Amino acid sequence: MLRRDALSSAPEHFVSWYTAHASPWLGRRVRIFGERLEVMPSTLHVRDLGYRWGSCSPKGNLYFNWRVICLPPRLIEYVVAHELVHLKEPRHDSEFWGRLKRIVPDYAQRKLWLAENSARYVPTLEAE
Repeated sequence: MLRRDALSSAPEHFVSWYTAHASPWLGRRVRIFGERLEVMPSTLHVRDLGYRWGSCSPKGNLYFNWRVICLPPRLIEYVVAHELVHLKEPRHDSEFWGRLKRIVPDYAQRKLWLAENSARYVPTLEAE
């Protein structure tokens, strides 16, 4: 619960809280999936990525949207695995999808679920 004098900065407080709680959880999943894929990112960052769940830079940095922590764990793991595969396969070509399928066999169902349902799980911070 926020103090009354903090209500005007509520969005920043929520983003800060989610970011702080997402970082260690995502870090553990990155280590688990990274070992299985034999890749490790240079760094891991949690921030606002707008409409994107995750991103992988050419320098091997992984970025995750702070909102990802609001998704069910199996969907978060899909996003983590997806971004880690980009460390080996930068484009969404057949090699990319094949590598992702080896680590997340039901990736297509998870991807579809995310496209169809994620809005229900992700908080918006705009005033209604």
